[in-house]
Amino acid sequence: MDDPIKRIGSAKTAMDHGFSRVGPELDPKDDAARALLLLACRAVAVSNALMVLARRSLANEALPLARSLLELTVHMRWIAAQDSAARAREFFQECGQRNWEGIWSSRRLRERCSALGIPAELSERVEGWSQEHVWGNASGLPWAHVLTPPAASAVSGEALTAAAADMMAEALAALEQRWPGRFT
Repeated sequence: MDDPIKRIGSAKTAMDHGFSRVGPELDPKDDAARALLLLACRAVAVSNALMVLARRSLANEALPLARSLLELTVHMRWIAAQDSAARAREFFQECGQRNWEGIWSSRRLRERCSALGIPAELSERVEGWSQEHVWGNASGLPWAHVLTPPAASAVSGEALTAAAADMMAEALAALEQRWPGRFT
């Protein structure tokens, strides 16, 4: 399946079916299950927003959402990998801070991507879009071209949705690791 929108849809469907299977056995006291369900819900919502913006030729405006989706999926993979309960509690503590650094630490993201074997190309691509977010499509007003560097470019909707599809596959892999056979 090459179409990234279809891949995202398939991942969301697999999550929906998987949580329908594990739902009856979910324990509200299980921090890892709570964290993974919360993160999966956020991943679905963020991927929906990414697709809407990409379809409306506003992919560049969705780049912070792509960064958020990467962070969500890395948290999921990290929690599912080992010491799930302790890692889930650490996640809740990190995101309980009243600032973005608690949930969007670039240093922590790079370390976890490396440790988890998440393709460096994916994380570097999404992290690298920070410049495109600032400079891409920055010529929307008269004379803005005077201030925009010539190398500035916008990210295409296709590139954005392809990255989102890859990230949703990582999120699905985390759920499958936690609940084998339920999120295929």
